[in-house]
Amino acid sequence: MTDNAHHIREQFRDREHSIELLMAQDPEFRALCEDYDACVDALRYWLDSKEPEAETRANEYRTLVQELQAEIVQILEGLEPRRLD
Repeated sequence: MTDNAHHIREQFRDREHSIELLMAQDPEFRALCEDYDACVDALRYWLDSKEPEAETRANEYRTLVQELQAEIVQILEGLEPRRLD
């Protein structure tokens, strides 16, 4: 199991098998998950930061995380059951 999508797998434990299949077969999906993980890490960093720009950056990353998550969910919901076998 790759660790490139640990945040998205944590978010959607019930879809971990589908995520793993897509990670292995779809480079675009893999890139989305990697971007999601990077944004979640950045959001956590800025939420803990005392820098003057922390609130602004946290809001930016929060928006990015939400957008990437929505895109990933759309892909997962669009899977046909026979494609997962």
